[in-house]
Amino acid sequence: MKTKIAIVKCKDYERVKVEQAVKKAFDLLGGMDAFIKRSEKVLIKPNMLSARLPEDGICTHLEVIRAVVKSVRDCGAVPCIGDNPGGSLSPAKAYEGSGILSLAKEIGVELKDVKGIKVVNGIPIANYFFECDKIISLPKMKTHILMGLTGAIKNMYGAVAGLHKSELHKKFPSPEEFVKVLIDTFKIVKPNLVLMDGIVAMDQDGPSSGRLRNPGLLIAGEDSVTIDAVFARLAGIEPLSIITTREAYAKKLGEADLKNIEILGESVKENLIKDFEIPGKNGLITILGPCAKFAARFIKFGPHIDKGLCKKCMICQDSCPVLAITIEPKNSSIDLKKCIKCMCCHEVCPHKAIELKRNFLAKVFGL
Repeated sequence: MKTKIAIVKCKDYERVKVEQAVKKAFDLLGGMDAFIKRSEKVLIKPNMLSARLPEDGICTHLEVIRAVVKSVRDCGAVPCIGDNPGGSLSPAKAYEGSGILSLAKEIGVELKDVKGIKVVNGIPIANYFFECDKIISLPKMKTHILMGLTGAIKNMYGAVAGLHKSELHKKFPSPEEFVKVLIDTFKIVKPNLVLMDGIVAMDQDGPSSGRLRNPGLLIAGEDSVTIDAVFARLAGIEPLSIITTREAYAKKLGEADLKNIEILGESVKENLIKDFEIPGKNGLITILGPCAKFAARFIKFGPHIDKGLCKKCMICQDSCPVLAITIEPKNSSIDLKKCIKCMCCHEVCPHKAIELKRNFLAKVFGL
């Protein structure tokens, strides 16, 4: 049997429109109650990269979260919301800054915080991911400077708590190594259901400093790999050119062959996102391939602090796994000799003060 996913149009985040679109997406798959049973504890895992407001297009929109909470409750199940932002930012600060705290208070849903860690295959996972009956993942449709695209698979890296993410970047600095950590994390906390927020998406220098686009789409399904494969196709590239999708597919964690995917609702062909710009075309690792070490001598790129935008909040400095960032009252800088190009600082900066500087050859490669 083919793997089924649903694509539904939703023009904007007006509450009633989102609620109707979310219901339609799940109904196309057989209804929410085909996945969630009465009295089950359901963890709703958004993409809460940092303390950024909904209009920034970086985190899963509040109205999408609200609609999924309602769908879970309509099944008689008990929803909660949980995620861990990148770097040194605490979940409490991210919940507050992203508006999720206000939403949770308004609709009376529990927010999860890290009370303990369970280490599985060397990966430290927040305990609450193992205390629920089901997980619903709500990734955001975005690009990623190193991986090309970030979607359903990478969204589950949020199960890794706080600065443990930075430590894993330090331990596995290259994209080839780090993708294995992403896939292992995804395998440990593989969600039961996925709804990708593509009403507003991000291209160019995602996942936090890119250009906002308006595909006006929600993508739903059980299979995270399939969701990411269809996202890639909507963005105009081959699904297996994205390293996370390719690795997960190779490990048989989901379906990425479009011939084996049945799309319900809207068609991919009629909803292609025009001129969707992906960093490095297919991501850094795909471009460099086996020549990575040789090419790296000549391709120069790295993070740079825009002093006009920097607010001295210290989040980037505290989050850097190799202590390459110095934030001082008069001068702030990044030591590119120490920098491992993990781009954690770029992801977690709440002020868009970390930009990517590229030499000529890096620009040629689209990095």
